[in-house]
Amino acid sequence: MLTKTALLILGVIADDPINPYAISKLISYKRKNLRGTIPDSTVYGIIKMLHEKKLITGKKVKNHNTPDRTVYSITDKGMDLLKKSLTIYLKTPEDTLSELPLSLFLMGILEKPWVLEALKQYQIRQKKEINLMEEMVKAEKERGVPYAGQIAIEHILQVLKLNLNTVNKVMQQIESDGEWSRPQIPFWRAEFKQKKHPVI
Repeated sequence: MLTKTALLILGVIADDPINPYAISKLISYKRKNLRGTIPDSTVYGIIKMLHEKKLITGKKVKNHNTPDRTVYSITDKGMDLLKKSLTIYLKTPEDTLSELPLSLFLMGILEKPWVLEALKQYQIRQKKEINLMEEMVKAEKERGVPYAGQIAIEHILQVLKLNLNTVNKVMQQIESDGEWSRPQIPFWRAEFKQKKHPVI
């Protein structure tokens, strides 16, 4: 399986042959106001890896008076892997243990003021992302983007809103909690021990 970023890059190359600089600018275009651009070094590193694995092939192309550019195309092997990876992603639900729930499970390790400050920063950033995504949804509807792209953007927006709602609830609970006792990690440890698993 490829990483999500590698899969995106391979998909961009599969759609139309392209050079690394253009790939970097293209995949960062919609992200620049949200999570920030993907560093050029990451893009070039992934392209190098895809080339070494013979998933893409490069061809030097004349570029007027500037140095030649290498334009990459997907290979048959790359297309096979891309199709398999996409099929797996489409039929397999996402891992529910993303960064937010994982952090919530383990937040008792931190001091209460640290947790509250981190969650306040999360709220600020998430509200900004939601506003930007709402603008993007509106703009893309007006442009008439294909339905798959529109639905994907709307899905991202709903996830952002759900995560913000979760953080708001957690902050309310923490602020009303007079004590800050370190919970067992994972919280089901006592239940696990009762089931005759003495090694934990």
